[in-house]
Amino acid sequence: MPMLTRQQFALWMIAYGRASAENDPQASANLFASDARYYENPFDEPITGRAAIYAYWNDGAQKFQAKESAFEILAVKKNRGIARWQSQFTVVETGKRLALDCLCVVEFDADGLCETFREWWHMQER
Repeated sequence: MPMLTRQQFALWMIAYGRASAENDPQASANLFASDARYYENPFDEPITGRAAIYAYWNDGAQKFQAKESAFEILAVKKNRGIARWQSQFTVVETGKRLALDCLCVVEFDADGLCETFREWWHMQER
């Protein structure tokens, strides 16, 4: 991808949110390159590869429900987008409603797929 546009990044974020809300791990995984790296925490090793990202999202689909989200694009430069991501969801096992406030940095390959996803987040109970 020569230059990422705000519109392209917004469309990717919309698809990311829809896949999450619909608990569709395959739709989530399809947004990532086959060798993508997904950093849920900047201090941990990344989840690497589309199959591992699918497994991560599939696990979440079993644990969380009633997901809602919104995002705000903060910046786009070259092949990288930065967004604020906010979501709420219910933990299936406990019934607790949690809110997540996240900053994510998303880098794209030439095909418009995410090759590196990094997030920093805070959570609180609602």
